[in-house]
Amino acid sequence: MALNYAAIDALTRKKYIPQLVDNIFKTNPFMVYLKDRQKTYDGGTKIVQPLIYDELGGINSYSGYDQMAYDTDIPITAAEFEPKHIVAPFIISKTEELNNQGESQVLDLVESKMKILEASLKKEFTSQLYADGTGNNSKDLTGLSALFSATNTYGGISRSDYSWWQPVLNGNSGTNRTLTEKLLMDTYVDASDGEDTPDIILTGKEGWKQYYLLVKGRITIYTESVKKMLGLGFQTLEFMGKPVVMDRNIDETSGVTYKFLNMDYLNLRPHKAANMTPTKFRPDDSRLAMKKEIIWTGNLTCSNCRRQAELQDINPTGITS
Repeated sequence: MALNYAAIDALTRKKYIPQLVDNIFKTNPFMVYLKDRQKTYDGGTKIVQPLIYDELGGINSYSGYDQMAYDTDIPITAAEFEPKHIVAPFIISKTEELNNQGESQVLDLVESKMKILEASLKKEFTSQLYADGTGNNSKDLTGLSALFSATNTYGGISRSDYSWWQPVLNGNSGTNRTLTEKLLMDTYVDASDGEDTPDIILTGKEGWKQYYLLVKGRITIYTESVKKMLGLGFQTLEFMGKPVVMDRNIDETSGVTYKFLNMDYLNLRPHKAANMTPTKFRPDDSRLAMKKEIIWTGNLTCSNCRRQAELQDINPTGITS
C-alpha cells in the first residue's frame, strides 16, 4: 500500500501542528508569556507597531467660557519591524516510502520525522528570539538582544536620535559587580511607572544562582505568576511579587544580566497565513522525494522600550554562600 499523502497532510494539520505549537510555546518562560501576546497581521512589507511615548497636552481644569488649548501634536507614532521568515522542511524520500508501506509503519515514520522537525524548529525559533536579528545576513528575528541596546536603530527608529525609545540599561561600563537587592530595586523602579511594572525577570544559569544565594531562606510566599512558572517546571524565585526565572537561553558569555520584561508592550506578531502553517505535499524538484514545509512569518515587536530594563555587569561568582 503506497503512502497516502493527502491523509498524511490531514493528520499533520489536525494532530501534529497543534502539538508542535503547544510544545514550542512551553520551551522557555519568555515563550510562555508570548503565547498570550500574539497578534497576527494581515501582510505587507512592514509590521506596523503603534507607539505612545509621551503624554497628551491640553488636559486641564476650566470654568465658564475659558478658551481651550488643544494639543494637535498627539504624541503617537509607529515603529516598523521587518517580517522575518522561518521554514522547517518535512521530506519523505522514495526509499522511505517503499520501506514503510503498512499503516503502522507510515504512522511511525511520520511521528518520528515530526519529532525531529519539532526539536529542530524549537531550537532555531528560540535561538533567534533571543538574538539581535543580524544572523543569516539579517534574516533572523529581531530578538531580545536588539531590544536591549541604547544606540541601534530598532523598529526603524534611531535610538541615538530619540532617547524615549531606549530601554533602561543599568550597567557598570563593562566592569562586573556583586549583585545586590538595591541594584535589582533600582532597575525595577526605573522600568516602572506606578502600577505599570515588569511582569517577569529573566536571567541565565549563573545569574539565577547569584539571586538564589542573595535571597535564600527569605522567600516563602509565592504569587500566582510565580506558581505558574513553577508549575511548568521552570526554576523560579520571586522579586517584588514577580517571577525571577532561570532561562538557559540567556547568553552569559559577556556577563550576567537580568532582563525585566513588561509584557504589556511585547508582542509576537505572526502573519495570519503563516503561523506555523504547513504547506501541501509535492514532489521535490531535485530529489526523488515528496516534501512539505512548516512556515512562520512575523517578528517580535515592542511598543514601549522605556518599560523594559536590563541589569548588566553582574559578577557570576560575587556571592558564594
